[in-house]
Amino acid sequence: MTNGSASSAEQTYSSRKLQHLPNFFLRQQPEFGKIFEAVDTMPIDDTHCHLVTDRDAQITSSRFLERISLAGYPFPSYFPTGVYEQWLNGDEATRYTLNKSYDIQSKVDGMTYHLSQSVFMKFLTKEMAQFLECDATLQAVIEARNERGKNYWSYVNSLLRDVNYENIIHDTGYMDGAGLEEINAFEKAIEPCRSHRIARIEAIQDEFFGLDITFDEFEAKFSARLLDILDGVGNYGKKSVGMKSYLLPFIGLIRPLYDRGVAARSWSELRKSYAKLSTMDREQAAEITKDLCRYTFTLTLEECLKRDLPMQIHTGDGEAPDVILRNQDPFYLEEVVRFDKDNMMRMPKIIPLHAGYPSVGKAAWLSHLYPNCYFELSIMTPFVHQSLYERYKQVLEAVPISKILFASDNYHVPELFWIAGRWGKRYLAQTLTDYVIGGSLTHDEAVEAARMILYKNNRALYKLEP
Repeated sequence: MTNGSASSAEQTYSSRKLQHLPNFFLRQQPEFGKIFEAVDTMPIDDTHCHLVTDRDAQITSSRFLERISLAGYPFPSYFPTGVYEQWLNGDEATRYTLNKSYDIQSKVDGMTYHLSQSVFMKFLTKEMAQFLECDATLQAVIEARNERGKNYWSYVNSLLRDVNYENIIHDTGYMDGAGLEEINAFEKAIEPCRSHRIARIEAIQDEFFGLDITFDEFEAKFSARLLDILDGVGNYGKKSVGMKSYLLPFIGLIRPLYDRGVAARSWSELRKSYAKLSTMDREQAAEITKDLCRYTFTLTLEECLKRDLPMQIHTGDGEAPDVILRNQDPFYLEEVVRFDKDNMMRMPKIIPLHAGYPSVGKAAWLSHLYPNCYFELSIMTPFVHQSLYERYKQVLEAVPISKILFASDNYHVPELFWIAGRWGKRYLAQTLTDYVIGGSLTHDEAVEAARMILYKNNRALYKLEP
């Protein structure tokens, strides 16, 4: 496909075009309508997202708020291990007993009330009401969703088709307790959207951290598993197209570690403390495994570098209260981006995730300074909603268009795929319109920029079929 030309998917995709836009967009400037009409037809590649299962096919308003919100995501962590799940899934007597001990219901009611009062949820409710053709109240939306959820996979497919997803890359390191059967069901359900997978370093470690074995045995098991994931079918029956690390929020600055002796001492400390890790303060627990995790991270990044595969690294965002929010500064990735060895910067392909949000400027500047560092848009897209317009401008001020990757970080419920696509296209078009009006880009350059951000960059980086 040549620059400036539309793909066959764009030409054949049946778009809603301007019908779902608030009127102020069209009153704002005629140029926006022209750009949005082109952008809205485009395919989307999601470079970072998570599995959807059918366990949320039927859902209450309260549970939907919990499942879709980053603030609701860690509800179980506010109670002793396992208590919330017992309360959520228990019979009336179990719920009564647990509620009496931990006051769960009133805490959940308080948290979900605040979630319902976010502008994000009020805006999402209106958008979903339009899609579901129902009243614009949360209760009406959930009722209409549950009706569609009687054929849940058809509903999920309709959401992805509505915004024209063609490829997703989902992180199998977090699957909310699901397994291969659920992965296969999800990937089949979203066809013709194609599914690709990345694996998470921490998921490999979790397989072996509890074993009473020597460091040499651990290293051999970790390396064999990693190579099967990268070269074989170790990622639930498929090869990984890249890797992911969740190390940053636990230790902050990541310095690569090549010294096996240091890693072996960390393994020894882990063996002494493993039984007590779950009861330790989160910083104390992270300190015990810090050097071991730096070592496995380094081994993994070396293998990615050999294969020219990207490494996704969690930055910004953060699922409080488990992670340490102050550790997630994108600048803490500089030593990883450089990956110095033998007096040379080797510079593997690094993707800081979640736009570094809320430190968007830092993530953008890191991507500006280092040509091997990319910029990914998830979490900020869609949770920032209307202000995505300003955030996208902030990103484009610094990051080359060729290094910006669309993503949603969809988790739990499929509506995040859909609203990320809807709002991502809308506010990207608004941003690009400003550049056309201001003379920075021609109309054709703006449209091509949208293509690159929404799907072309992802396919080039991961070497996916067009």
